[in-house]
Amino acid sequence: MSETAIKLMKETFSQSWMQPQCFKGQDIEEELMHSGLDVETDSFYGRLSADGYLDCTDWSGPFDSVEKTAEYLIETYGE
Repeated sequence: MSETAIKLMKETFSQSWMQPQCFKGQDIEEELMHSGLDVETDSFYGRLSADGYLDCTDWSGPFDSVEKTAEYLIETYGE
């Protein structure tokens, strides 16, 4: 699933008001510290978020790659 994980993630959430977000730890370090997760700057983290609203899932991670992050979001939140 790894190479197609990002494409599948986009398809899975294409009609959802909550959209996936995947970031490297170094890009969201402060948010991760507030969430209680261990911060690994070179690892990836993901969640679903409704842009423009405060609605979002908790950050999940760390993951070794953006593809692993996508797989997690699909398995956890996909229908």
